Amino acid sequence: MSKILGKISLMGILTLVSRFLGLVRDILFFSAFGTSLHGEAFLLAFTFPNLFRRMLGEGSLTSAFIPVYAETSEKKSKPNAFLLMNKVLSRLFSFLFVFSILISSLSFAASHYGWSSEAKWNEASFLNSIVFGYLFFVCGTAILVGALNTHGKFFASGFSPIILNCTMISVLFFLGITEKSDLRNLSIYLCVSVLLAGVIQFLLPYNELRSKENWKFRFDLAESPELLKIKKIFWIGALGAAVAQINVLVSRMLAYSLDETGSVSYLFLSSRLIELPLGIFAVSIATVLFPELAKSAILSERDSFLKSFFHGLRLTLAITLPAAVGLGCLAEPIISVLFEWGKFGRGDVITASEILMISAAGLPFYAISSFLVKAFHSEKNMKPPLKSAVLSMLINVVFSLLLMDSNGARGLAMANVLAAISQTGFLIIRFKGFRLVHLIQPRPVYLTTILTSSLIMMGLVLLLDEWIDFGVGKWSDLIRLLIIIPFGAFSYLISVSFFGFPEGKVLLSSLQGLFSKKI
Repeated sequence: MSKILGKISLMGILTLVSRFLGLVRDILFFSAFGTSLHGEAFLLAFTFPNLFRRMLGEGSLTSAFIPVYAETSEKKSKPNAFLLMNKVLSRLFSFLFVFSILISSLSFAASHYGWSSEAKWNEASFLNSIVFGYLFFVCGTAILVGALNTHGKFFASGFSPIILNCTMISVLFFLGITEKSDLRNLSIYLCVSVLLAGVIQFLLPYNELRSKENWKFRFDLAESPELLKIKKIFWIGALGAAVAQINVLVSRMLAYSLDETGSVSYLFLSSRLIELPLGIFAVSIATVLFPELAKSAILSERDSFLKSFFHGLRLTLAITLPAAVGLGCLAEPIISVLFEWGKFGRGDVITASEILMISAAGLPFYAISSFLVKAFHSEKNMKPPLKSAVLSMLINVVFSLLLMDSNGARGLAMANVLAAISQTGFLIIRFKGFRLVHLIQPRPVYLTTILTSSLIMMGLVLLLDEWIDFGVGKWSDLIRLLIIIPFGAFSYLISVSFFGFPEGKVLLSSLQGLFSKKI
């Protein structure tokens, strides 16, 4: 357990740095762009390569690749696994090269010839013609990182997003905040910075595999039994991932079509803040445990598989449930402190915080469904994730159309939460070895312990917030957060440890030991 926790800690620390830089990036972005047409056009354009990245790179392809790669490495040899990776990369690069040029060309043509009567759609198309090339580099990076993860090396996986954030921060700070460039030019420079980051992100794991694992890339389009396995798993998973990403795209496109200004920005902000605990902890847990789950599934070690599964599930719940409570209770001061700068004003803070309060309710469900999908993929069982994605998309589309007219972006946020709840429920029901009774029993999920501790934390936070008069204003909100967040986190840790949560006891003992050494 300690070895796995150590790897999760490494991923958590790197992801924490990445998410912190991501927050800095977003603060600079909204300070420079506000909720302007050019800012929203960039957000929509950047959505497209990110959606394909999650579908092809970090989604179904890596989920299909890693179990077969791990099986080849375990049962045959590492050189055989490298041969398999070369076959996958050769096909991926060939497809992405043609696909990226095609989409970029069509996007440029759409913007140049004014295929839409609305300027905002033409602007988004033009920016997409530049930034879509990022897909070529980032999908290759995902395969290389997946191989490194299988060999127990997680640095490149955690550091890669830091590169993207640093390049974008540089452009936003020097050209957006300092030089105050024209917003259209700034959005173009930002697209170019994304392409540059993609190149550097690719070179990092590429060089690590060459220098530390003695891997050499060879273009190879030959077939193999292992490649056929990946193809069989991939196509079902790709369909499920495509449906899931269409779900995200639908929400962004509907938000972009609304008459009210800033809908895409508000939904993007709430998504980014939700992704903080989701990315720092939940994704780190899934990234570290996925190879472990895949190896257990390969060796038919069901007890070991379920042990790792429940370990990851309870850690995911223990982090994301109290995080959701905290985000909901402190939505307005969080938005105010982080984003009320430059062109992002007080009215934007109020609207964004309302949407964040709604979105926070979905955080535990996003995290659990993401972990469950990884667990299904580790067993090469792609059909339940596909069906759950279709269900989620249908519910999201139906409720988005029903709620957006009267509630605007708030309605879209509500639809997203309902879709996440339905997807999670479906996956729980379909997962073998996980029954609904596990959610009621004290072990192995510890849901009652986590839920009770989260409610205790919420009560104490609300009492403290009412007891202390923090005043009004940004700096008052900052003091409020600096006091309440550590207090809430510590009270939650004490509570889960008191009720017997195993990892809570380990963490509390470590903190006590560290504190006693300093004294």
